[in-house]
Amino acid sequence: MIAGTTAVGSFSFFPARVFGRGGATPPSDKLNIAMIGTGGRGAVSLQNLKDENIVALCDVDWRTESRSQFPAGKVAAQYPSARRFDDYRKMLEEMDKNIDAVVVATPDHSHAHASIAAMKMKKHVYCEKPMAHDMHEVRAMMAAAEKYKVITQTGNQGHSNYDVRSIVEWVRAGAIGTVKEVHLFEGAGRRPAAAAAPKVGTVDWQGQYNFTKILSDDVPVPSELKWDLWLGPAPSRRYNPAYLPLSWRRWLDFGTGVMGDFVCHYLDPVAWSLDLELPETIEAQTDEGYDPKTNSQTYPNYSQLRCGYPARGKRPAVTVTWYLNSPERPPRPQGWKAEDKLPDETGGGIIVGSQGWILFGKVFHGSTEKSTPGLVRLFPDELDRPFKRPDMTIPRIKGGGDLGGHWMDWVEAIRAGRPAGSHFGYGGMLSKSAVLGNIAQRTKGKVLRFNAKEEKFTNDDDANKMFQRSYREGWKLPA
Repeated sequence: MIAGTTAVGSFSFFPARVFGRGGATPPSDKLNIAMIGTGGRGAVSLQNLKDENIVALCDVDWRTESRSQFPAGKVAAQYPSARRFDDYRKMLEEMDKNIDAVVVATPDHSHAHASIAAMKMKKHVYCEKPMAHDMHEVRAMMAAAEKYKVITQTGNQGHSNYDVRSIVEWVRAGAIGTVKEVHLFEGAGRRPAAAAAPKVGTVDWQGQYNFTKILSDDVPVPSELKWDLWLGPAPSRRYNPAYLPLSWRRWLDFGTGVMGDFVCHYLDPVAWSLDLELPETIEAQTDEGYDPKTNSQTYPNYSQLRCGYPARGKRPAVTVTWYLNSPERPPRPQGWKAEDKLPDETGGGIIVGSQGWILFGKVFHGSTEKSTPGLVRLFPDELDRPFKRPDMTIPRIKGGGDLGGHWMDWVEAIRAGRPAGSHFGYGGMLSKSAVLGNIAQRTKGKVLRFNAKEEKFTNDDDANKMFQRSYREGWKLPA
C-alpha cells in the first residue's frame, strides 16, 4: 500500500538542524535553498520559503514584463543577495557546498533532468507536479530519491491542507459507507477559456488545432530568453510566443496537459483515503476534432476518462471518471435540488458512497491553518448533521501563507530526517496516473489494460512505447 506518510528508505542529510518550533528559526539553522525556475510557480515557492536562505536563482527567461503574473526578472529583484544563473548545471557545480536543498519549478519537460541532477549531488528536492513528463522519468526520479537518500516533496500542495486530510479521515471512518465510484473534474461544463492564450498574428491558437501553422513564423527570440536552454531535453524547434510563458503545458513536447496539471491535486484525497495505486483499465474520449494520428503537437481541447481500479483487500473495485474541460458535467447526487451548488462548479470531486456522498472543491487552494468553510461537504444534509467528525488521526501541518504548510512540511522533514508527506514515492504514483491518462488520450476510444505489477499495457505495444521519449544530444537523463 502506498500512503502519504510511508517512509522511503533511510535518510541522510546535510546539517543535523533542530526545527525551531518556539519561534523564528535561528539564522544558523536556516536551509540554503536554490531555485531552478524562478518565475511562475517558482515565485510561489519563494514566497513560502522566505524564512530560509535563498542563495541562488536559476532561470532561462529573465524578462521583467510578460504574460506571466510573476516574470522571473521581476521576482529576482526581490532577492538581490542571491546569485543568478541561466544554467542549473552550472549553478549546482559552482555552488555545491553552499546549497542544502533545491526547488524545481520549470516546465514539465525539464523536471526529471534538473531534479535528478540535484539529488545526485545529495540535495533535497521539492519538485512541482507532475513530477515528470513520462513514465520512464517518474521511475528514474523515484529511484534517485531512494538511491541518494534525500528528502523529497511533490508540489501537490493540497496534500498538506486540512480539508484533504478531513476527506481521508471521513472516508476511512465510513461516513458515506462503501465507495465504488468517484467523479473528478476540472473545467467541467465548459470549453477551454481563451483569456490567457496568446495571439500570434491573426491566429488565436487556443481551442483549435490549425494554429500549428504559425509555428514556422520567423519570430525573434527575446534578448532575455535563453531559448536553447529553455528547450533543454526537448526536440529542437524555432522559438514562438505560442510556447511560453504559460502556454507550454498544452504542447506534447513540453507539458502534460490538463491531466498532468490536475491529477496530483484531485486524485490525491481519493487515492489516499481508498488506498488506490494505479488503474488496471483506462479509456479516454476526446473532442471530435482531436485526431492523435494527425496531431503530434498538442493535447486535446477536452477529454473524459474512465479508470478502473481493482479491489484491495476488503475494499471493492472503484471506477474513477475524469471530466477535463469536458462539455459534460459530473452526475449530481440523488436528492439534489436546483438551488444546490457544488463546492466549486468548475473543479473538484464527488466521492460516491453506499450511504451518501462527499463533495469537494479545489482543495489545493485555501488555508492550512483551518478547514475552508464549504470546500468539503457531506451530502445529503440528513447525513451531514448527525455525522460525528472523527478524531484527527492524520497530523495537521502548520504553515503560513497560501498553503505554505506544504513547503513547511518539506523543510521540517529535512530538519527532522523524516519523509515529507508527498515524497516522490507517493507523488510518483500520482504522476504515473497522469502519464497513463495522457497515453489513453493518445489512443482515444480504446480500453487500455494495464498490469500494475509490471507497469506495462498488456493489449497495446504502441502505448508502451510512449513510456519513454528520446532526448536531444547532450541532454541524457542523469544516472
